[in-house]
Parts: sequence; structure tokens; C-alpha cells
Amino acid sequence: MSRNTDHKDFKSYRTIRHSLKVVFCCLTAIPFVVFAFIYFRIGTFNTALSGALIVLALILVLQGFIVFRRVAEHIEQLSTTMAEAEEGKVKRVRDAGETKELFLIADTFNRTLSKLEETARELGIKAIQASTLNEIREIVSKTIQMEEVARLILERSLKAVSAHAGYLAVKQDGFPRLLVAASAGTPFEMPGEIDLDPDRTLAGLVMRRRSPILIEDIEQEKQLKALNSPDMGVPRLLYLSVVGKDVPMGALALGRERDSPQFGEEDVQFLQTMLQQVAYSFENARLYQNLLQSKKDLEIALEAQKKAQEQLLTSARMAAFGELSVNIAHELNNPLTGIMGYANLLQSSLVMDEETRVQLEMIQNQAMRASEIIRSLLDFVGTRSDSRILTDLNDIVRKVLLLSDGRMSDHGIHLDLKPAEKLPPVMVDPARMEQVFFSLISNALNAMTGAYGGPQRKPSLRIETGQSKGKVYVSFRDNGPGIAPEHLSRIFEPFYSTQESVSRVGLGLWVSDRIVRAHGGVIRVKSETGKGSNFVVILPLNIED
Repeated sequence: MSRNTDHKDFKSYRTIRHSLKVVFCCLTAIPFVVFAFIYFRIGTFNTALSGALIVLALILVLQGFIVFRRVAEHIEQLSTTMAEAEEGKVKRVRDAGETKELFLIADTFNRTLSKLEETARELGIKAIQASTLNEIREIVSKTIQMEEVARLILERSLKAVSAHAGYLAVKQDGFPRLLVAASAGTPFEMPGEIDLDPDRTLAGLVMRRRSPILIEDIEQEKQLKALNSPDMGVPRLLYLSVVGKDVPMGALALGRERDSPQFGEEDVQFLQTMLQQVAYSFENARLYQNLLQSKKDLEIALEAQKKAQEQLLTSARMAAFGELSVNIAHELNNPLTGIMGYANLLQSSLVMDEETRVQLEMIQNQAMRASEIIRSLLDFVGTRSDSRILTDLNDIVRKVLLLSDGRMSDHGIHLDLKPAEKLPPVMVDPARMEQVFFSLISNALNAMTGAYGGPQRKPSLRIETGQSKGKVYVSFRDNGPGIAPEHLSRIFEPFYSTQESVSRVGLGLWVSDRIVRAHGGVIRVKSETGKGSNFVVILPLNIED
């Protein structure tokens, strides 16, 4: 090679020559490797095998030296000719055959490199897919949770075939719908279920065909586009059915963006192989899911049966209580009649002061109230006509408070009474509504006196009446311990009580609720543990409301 040539391409050829020299030096190391192999494996250089190996190594080195030397000379000659041509020195290539041979060698070498790169890329994909198969087979064999199995299958499928979105749907026994067990990469929120009808969804269609559905561009497929529900938001789609024991169990849907290549046969073959590998685990997970659902249904059925038994028991207790109420009513009516008679006799036969007269009237009124309560007990076994009249609820509240005043004074309970001015009267049975208010006040006092051994804060009862939206209300708010959330939904059930130390009957709120509902009203409850409860009786202004 000419020393005067300083062209930039000439320097690149020097780099090639340098690389060839490195290769040649590596070849010269072959005998030493052979010698080491003979020494460590055979232990001597005197055998025929060792001699043959040494000769073979020397021949390879010599042949390699000749080949690389000729290639180097060709490259040197070509680079020198190119440099002289650029300087204007026209010179005929003396050996065009050798130059052409060098070109063919270079072209073959480039094509070989391209094939090697393509093969390496394919081998890389195969390695990833093989690793994915082993990984997913090992993972899914360790769990039978359907959500976990579906998530693992979908994640590995997306990664193995370079998909951007997808979902895995599972067939539900006895239902014409697919349950979406896992989804990823979709721009829209996936529905929980997919129609199994093949005329409505691609998932249903692939399960009927049991063969893959490849779609290059869903926008160009008008017939299939109508079945693209749910839409994954990508044009290139691939649908496969999950089959176990020759029975379709679900559908796997994957998608790619438009700038990505469409799914090929290799992708389909790999995914089918993977789904075959995990079919048994998938089937086990599906059976386990069905078992959990059956267990849940059984628990619901048992709970319903338990409630039905409780209702039957309650009905039996109510029937017994009704019979007992009749006997009690007859037994108590006679002494109450005597009390009222003697009270009337005292009022007419004695000259008394005002205080005594008021007390005798209270005795007579309470005896009449007791008689009304006894008559209300008879409602459990029969009916009687209501005695409804237009009544001011403020008067009923004040009347009931007279009966509770002593108890509130004994326990230091502060009463905050706020009656509404000009409260319109409502059509109610005064005796029954008095019973309701007394029951609610009594429950509030029981809660506060039972909660405060020594008053950590002063017990307080706030009673307020008012009118709103064509209805009147009476609110009873206490600052007792409140009602726990697990008890709040059951306080209106018969024989259910949260005050076991005070009352073991549990009929007060149930009876009150029945009375209010009979008047077209309702009792609302709000309670917070540690802060107290608020019971509100709401009644319509007109019974027709």
C-alpha cells in the first residue's frame, strides 16, 4: 500500500486490515489451545491421536494465514487503485477477476450478517416465548384464584407478542355471558361481562368457531366492526378461544396499534401453545371460582332460611304474647275500673283544695291511660276503631313530660324543650301517640342514666316540634352513648333490645313504629356512637297524605 495515500477511506481500509490481523492472531492461538487440550485430556504428546490433532491445528493455522493474507492483499490493492483514481491517475485494474471475487465475498458476507441478525432476533423471540411458557406454567400451577391466573396469562401474553391491549374473559356456567377476569391497556373502562352471542361480539364468535380470528384493521372490516364490543381502542386484533377438555372455557383478545405489524402465524402458534399449557390450571381456577360462587349462594340460602326460621319463631312468640295480652287485659281492667271509680267518688264527696283536686285528676287520667294501653294490647289479637281527633302535639309532649319530670330531676338530666309556635293540629289518637312519645322519652332516659355512672358530661334531652313540607315532626335528641351501627338496623324488630339491663322485652320501639305507621307517619333515627341518638316522629297534616 502506498505511504503517500492519506484519503479518509484509505484509513478505513487500514482499520479492516487491523481487524484481519487480530483475527489472524486469534487463529495462531489455536495450536496452543490444542496443546493444552491434549495435555489436560490425554496427558501426553506421544500418542497417535495427539499427533494428528497437532498436525490438524497447524494445517488450519497455515490455511487461515493464506486466506487472510490474500484477502488483505486484495483490499490493499483495491484501496490503492481507488486513491489513484481520485488523484487523476487512471490505472487499469490488472486483475479484475480477483476484485470481482472480493466483491462477491463482501456481498455474501453482508447477506450472511443480515441472516445472522434475523436469526438472532428470531432466536431471541423464541427464547422469550420459551421462558414465558415455563414461567407461566410454573406460576399458574401455584394458584387457583381465577383473577390471579387470568391476570398472569394476560400479562405474559401481552409481553410475548408485543401487544398493547387485551382482556381475558371466562365463561360462566349456566349464564349466556362471559365474565371479564382481567384487562390491560384499554383506554376505556371494560365492562364486567360480555355477551356470549356470536352475532353480537367477537368473543362469542371465536368461542363458537374455536379457531383464531386475525384482523389487520378493524376499521376496514365493516361486518366484524359491528361485533367489536367491547372496543379495546386498537385496530389490529387477535381473538383466541381457551379450550379445555374439548370445551370452550373463555376467550383471549389482544390488540396492537396501527403503526405495529399485524399478528402473524407465529404469534398465533405461540399463544395457542401457551393456552394449551395452562388450560388445566385455567379449568381448575374456573371450577374453584364456581365452587366459591356455589358456597356463596349456599350461605345466602342458609341465611334466608335462618331469617325465615326467626320470623316463624317471632310469629309464634307474638301469637303467645297476644293470648297473654288478652288475659292481662281482663285481669287489669277490673282494678283500673275500681281506681277510676274511687277517684270519681273522692272528687264528688270531699271538699278539697286545688292541689288535691289536681292530684286526683292526674290519678284518674293515668288510670284512663292505663286502660287505653291495655286496649292497645288487644290489637295483637283483634282490632278496634281508632279514636282520632285533631290534636296539638305540643300538648301531648307536655303531658308526657309530667310523667317523666321526677325521673329527670333525680338523675340531673337537663331538659331543652322547644315547642313550635302555632303548630297545626294533626289527626291522631291522643292515647296512642302519648304512648309513642313516652316510649321514646323513656328509652332516651334509660340510655343516659345507664351510660353515666358519674356524669362525665351533663345528660341532656332536647325535644323539639316543628312543621316542614306539609308534615309535622317531634324530635327527641339525647347525648347518651348512641346506638352501635350493627344494632341500628334492627331496633324496630320485635323482641330486640339494646338495653338488656333495663328491658328484656324489646317491644317498645316496635309498637311505637306500628302506631306511627298506622297514622301514615314514620320514625327516623340518627345515631352516632359516643354522641347520642335522635328519634324523629314525622306525621302528615292530613291522614290522607
